[in-house]
Amino acid sequence: MTATNSIERRVIRYVIGSVLLTLLATIAGISVVNTLFEESLLTRQMQEERSFIMGNINPDEPYTWNTATVQGFYVPDSMQAETETPEIFRSREFPFSGEAEVGEKKFMLENVPVNGGRLYIAKDISIYERQDVAYKRVLVVIGLMLLGLAVPLVRITSRHLVTPLVYLMRQIKSIEPAPSMPRLSEDGVDQELLVVVRSLNRFLDEMETYVKREKMLLGMASHELRTPISIIAGALDGIECRGETPAADARAMLRIRRAVSGMGASVQAILSLMSHGDLASDRVAPLLLVQEEMKDVDHIHHRARERVRLHESADPILLADPVLVRMLLRNLIDNALQHTTGALDVIIEATWIEFRDEGPGLPERYHSALTARPIVPTTTAAGLGLFIATLICERLQWQLKLIDTGPDGTVLRVIFGTASAAAAANNECEQPRTTVATQ
Repeated sequence: MTATNSIERRVIRYVIGSVLLTLLATIAGISVVNTLFEESLLTRQMQEERSFIMGNINPDEPYTWNTATVQGFYVPDSMQAETETPEIFRSREFPFSGEAEVGEKKFMLENVPVNGGRLYIAKDISIYERQDVAYKRVLVVIGLMLLGLAVPLVRITSRHLVTPLVYLMRQIKSIEPAPSMPRLSEDGVDQELLVVVRSLNRFLDEMETYVKREKMLLGMASHELRTPISIIAGALDGIECRGETPAADARAMLRIRRAVSGMGASVQAILSLMSHGDLASDRVAPLLLVQEEMKDVDHIHHRARERVRLHESADPILLADPVLVRMLLRNLIDNALQHTTGALDVIIEATWIEFRDEGPGLPERYHSALTARPIVPTTTAAGLGLFIATLICERLQWQLKLIDTGPDGTVLRVIFGTASAAAAANNECEQPRTTVATQ
């Protein structure tokens, strides 16, 4: 796992931290116990030395006792003035009990009054100090060895702990949106993760059921829409066959036929957006489609023909679904004319088509639809045209980009897919060039 905040790294940090704290607490505890044991041992030895010296002295005479590690001295009260105290005891106040350094050695001193005089004892504890330093070094070495052994063990353990999560993550990551999605396996899943697996599988079941129900309703709705469209188209055919239509009514009927054809194409486009699989492909000329849409804009928006200005520096031929391309261009033109009062410049280049309006700018709430995956609009009308445009571009594998927006207007650019342009170029090499316009 390469994520910075992965579970594996977190487990490693926590376990190593726990091991380190435990190790430090253990070393500190052992050091304290060793110190207490050493003090207790020295106290007992000093008591034994004092008892030994007191058992061998004459209360009326000075007594000196020297060994390799102990110096003892006793002086009666009556002889303190004329008896010289050894130098090791001379510089200390009386009574005194504690440690003192003399040269390179360290002594435990005990200068105490006894019956009839004073007793001085000095025990060399340098060997204990050296042993204590060596003991602490050994503890540090052992601690480092244990820590060095703990790091690979923690890594191995964390990997074993995270393995079920990694396996589950890979299963979830492999699921692609589709009408029928694979379910997560429940074999060998730990009890804690089994709840997650079953919940996700149940969620996928509900999603598939929901999608199937929506597709069924969409199919029924499209059937119900196609029926009146067919009836209207048939009635228009019958009226035209009689040849008795006045010229003014004929122009009105032509607009009706265009509206019926556009409605049928829109229904087919919506079905194409909601379906999976390959789209219908044909050679499409965006310039010709824009010109045809400009013929009918006056019937939808007042004086719209005067507001639309077409600038073509190229006439690209693309291989795409003509119905979806027509619906895309219609939505973008209608949106610009509906929400602005100024001019609309439509600029066509070889690889893109751009729409520049003179309006107040695109509201902030619609920016996410152009910078992320299409999101269903929050209301039934506001943003619906832009939402449909983003869906069409996604289906065609084109790009809809927000170039600029502000108080002077908005600039939207549709970038044609390279596959559409390449396929059209290959098709053009194979047959004579003809421009197909879908009515």
